Amino acid sequence: MPGTVNDKINPTTASVERETEIDEKNLAKSQVGDVLQSQGVTRMEAIYREAKTNRTSLLLVAISVLVCAFAYSLDSSTTSYYSLEASSYFKQHSSILSTLSIATSIISAVSKPFIAKISDIISRPYTYLLVLVFYVIGYIIVASCQAISAYIVGEVFVAIGSSGLDLTNDIIVADLTPLEWRGFASSMLSTPFIINTWFAGKIVQAIDSRNQWRWGYGMFAIIMPVALGPAIAALIWLDRKAKKHGIVNIASSNATRRDARELAEKEGHEAPRGAVIAPAAELSRTWMEALKTNLEEIDAFGLILLGFGWSLLLLPFSLKTYADGGWKNPSMIAMMAVGGILLIAYVVYEIFWARVPSAPRRLVFNKTFVMAVIIDSTYMLAGNLRGLYWSSYVYIAKPWSYQDWVYYGNTMTLALCIAGPFVGLLQRWTHRYKAIQITGLCIKIIGIGTMLQGDMATDNTAAMVLSMILVGFGGSMSVVGSRVASEASVPHQDVALVISLLSLWSKVGSAIGSAIVVVIWSSQMPSQLRTHLPTTATEVDVMKLFGQITLIRSYEFDDPMRVGAIVAYRRALYYCIAPALGIAFIALIAAFFQNNYFLGKTQSAVTNLGNDGLPVVNDGNNEEVPPAKTKKEAFLRFWAGR
Repeated sequence: MPGTVNDKINPTTASVERETEIDEKNLAKSQVGDVLQSQGVTRMEAIYREAKTNRTSLLLVAISVLVCAFAYSLDSSTTSYYSLEASSYFKQHSSILSTLSIATSIISAVSKPFIAKISDIISRPYTYLLVLVFYVIGYIIVASCQAISAYIVGEVFVAIGSSGLDLTNDIIVADLTPLEWRGFASSMLSTPFIINTWFAGKIVQAIDSRNQWRWGYGMFAIIMPVALGPAIAALIWLDRKAKKHGIVNIASSNATRRDARELAEKEGHEAPRGAVIAPAAELSRTWMEALKTNLEEIDAFGLILLGFGWSLLLLPFSLKTYADGGWKNPSMIAMMAVGGILLIAYVVYEIFWARVPSAPRRLVFNKTFVMAVIIDSTYMLAGNLRGLYWSSYVYIAKPWSYQDWVYYGNTMTLALCIAGPFVGLLQRWTHRYKAIQITGLCIKIIGIGTMLQGDMATDNTAAMVLSMILVGFGGSMSVVGSRVASEASVPHQDVALVISLLSLWSKVGSAIGSAIVVVIWSSQMPSQLRTHLPTTATEVDVMKLFGQITLIRSYEFDDPMRVGAIVAYRRALYYCIAPALGIAFIALIAAFFQNNYFLGKTQSAVTNLGNDGLPVVNDGNNEEVPPAKTKKEAFLRFWAGR
């Protein structure tokens, strides 16, 4: 970056300088010590300060991110239903659902820490561009595939792209909102699901009636770039504007501030107090050196070990039914053995050799973050045990139209998204999250229990709907709580990493759930079909119905073949739902061990710094305010942030 520091001073940075004239040692406080802050994080703080001087630009960013979330929710609300058609098209329904679920869960999970680190290095808007490329390429491959292998490859690309979009949205919300509004703002990204739930059924119905599942996937290769364009443009404009001013405050990183000042002094410049040039822009390195440094900072090797380890360990659970000899197949044994060795190698590498571990020591020993990981990973594990084949069961167990089936499938999502903003407002009102989360986990347990009817899954419509609503509302109270708690427990530098690691281990939990449920399903479902199908059904009929759910749907609702298949599904699902109910209690117990941080005006609860990187004199925690005399006064104080 050419020119002296003083050449770049402008009214905005001058005001920052005045704000930080007071001794920073007395203002900038941290419970985690000095943390070296990445350039991308610092640039986002500068973007926030630029946006504060022009509220219109901040509003544009918010609207753009919400539009992106709208397109993402439409994708999630529709494309998952096309997998039934696609898997049946390749005649591998039962195997492809579980295998694809495991593969995409692991790959999208491991990609998130990569993406989080990249966003810290190259900044948030250019990360948007990167993940969008993966997303579009993936859907082009899926829409044009002629083999099951191409379908899986395309879905893997989509998993990386869509998880990256979701992650970047969450990071930007955390960058731009204080803790007291974090839960509400992050929950607002899910509100488009409320609208799209009603459109999704009609879209899926129209696509299915024309047998155009390929177009159902492919249209998002067009929709997402159009929807995401404004968000990328707005953020790049603000980023360039902040970079043009040349001075960024790095009050949240004492080490980086010292390095930058030393660099300025060596070049004969005098850096103003509290405002320095981002040092990464000044370093002169070859592209090979830069690549090596960035890969080390991303912990690329460690994450590759983690990804391959979990994939090789879990994929055999879905493949063993179709492999010669099952578990005795040498390939199955080799995959699991190598997977276990790679996971051990990952742990050893992270402890002894990783220059920048994917999970820093300060996170490994962060009790609140670890409890959040346990809560969300067991939440997802139980969720896949309960729900992976539940939609397939409803597909044949109810004489509903395709549209009504999709509406029911989105019931839990609708409950999650409706409850989310209210949970965020409740956190804003109480400035706490722990009691809310514990209550939500209890509600979720009741919802899972409602799905059972004795020793089989329920077929009562009211119970089926009620269970989805309870699981959705309780899950929202839990998910929002874990998200805010984990972000509150770390400085700004670690926010992106914490969001990605929480998602990573949630996805690992999801993949483990998929691996367990496919073993249960592949062992229970064929035997249950043999028991409950009419005596005229042959072994060929059993395997056809096991592999093609659309074939079951083709029978009349009162046909003995369909009736028998429904009973078989109900019996087999009991062995999936009952374990999920037991595992749900693990998350409830873990929630009691979290810290109950105060949610104030700071960016995190372990520093007194705001979203602009400057110290917050009073975050409201120790503020003595007399009790409101009337409900109207209390309401006005709430919206005034008092």
